[in-house]
Parts: sequence; C-alpha cells; structure tokens
Amino acid sequence: MIDLSDYKLAWQVYLSVGLVAGVIWCMLLRRIPVRVLRYWLMTAGIVFLFLPARHPDMSELWVPSAGAAVLTILTDGLETAVPMLLAMGMAQIGALIVAILLAYIFANGVANPKKTMSADGTASSRAEPDIGLD
Repeated sequence: MIDLSDYKLAWQVYLSVGLVAGVIWCMLLRRIPVRVLRYWLMTAGIVFLFLPARHPDMSELWVPSAGAAVLTILTDGLETAVPMLLAMGMAQIGALIVAILLAYIFANGVANPKKTMSADGTASSRAEPDIGLD
C-alpha cells in the first residue's frame, strides 16, 4: 500500500514543478498576436498539466491524467484509459470556451487601459504626462 505522506509529498512536488512550468508556458505564449489562440494555448496547457484522474487500479488515489492515460494505454490497453481520455477531451473543450470568453472580455475594453473616457463622454487616447525636462 502507498504511504499517505509519500503520496502527499509527490503531489506537492508535482504541483510546484507544474506551477513553474505553467508560468514559463504562459510567458512563452504571451507574444502570440491572435488572442483566442493565445488564451486557448495557455488554458489548454494548464488543464493538460493539472487535470487529475482516478488511478485505474486504486480508486482512492488521484494521479495526473495525462501521464496516467499514457501509462494505462501502454500497460492495460486503450479500453482502460478511455475514461481519462474523455475527461481530458471535455476539459480541452472547456479550455477553448474559457479562451473565447477571455478574448471577448479583454477585447471589448473591459481590461483595455489605453482608451479612457473624457468628461464629455467621448473616448480619447491615453496621453503621457509632461514632466518638463526641456
């Protein structure tokens, strides 16, 4: 049987390394000009990395679904890995929906600080302050 303290330590290490990998992944993708593609790749990578699944042999244990699906396919066959693959597929569809919503939210000026409303209600561009170094 698996020791519970080793199990928790393994998850702590996995989540901390996964957090670093997720931050690096998002930093690499931040320059993609198409917002929907950028947000989808970011959320799909995070979901792919952190989605848990139940262990096929021990139902009380949770494992990362991507690695578990690959190992289950190699050892037990495709039929055993189908529930994990279905969960991963549904999560990727959810990541696509989240990406579309994020692109819609950030494209409509909700988080766009470059446009400001003036007192008369017209949109104006952001102006840099003059600090008088002439």
